[in-house]
Amino acid sequence: MNRSISELQTRAMLPLSQVSKELREKCVTIAQEKLPSSAFKLASQEARLFGLGQMNALNIAKATRWLAVICRDYGQEEFKRVTAGIETATENCGGK
Repeated sequence: MNRSISELQTRAMLPLSQVSKELREKCVTIAQEKLPSSAFKLASQEARLFGLGQMNALNIAKATRWLAVICRDYGQEEFKRVTAGIETATENCGGK
């Protein structure tokens, strides 16, 4: 069963809106280029390199995996719309 785009967006938005713009951009690139399982592993490693603790890195890895699922299941256009929405939400909330 496929998850709805709304659910996937919600799962990705909060964790990614709470990290630096640089890490968020890396995670978006990872999600766009990798399959979900690979995206999870690579994003976890990137988050740890950015100094996040194990639990925070896990949350970022999960969020990145959800973005990769969006890219795989819904295509590039929907992926771009969702990632633009994450950036907008971060800016509107005075994010990093």
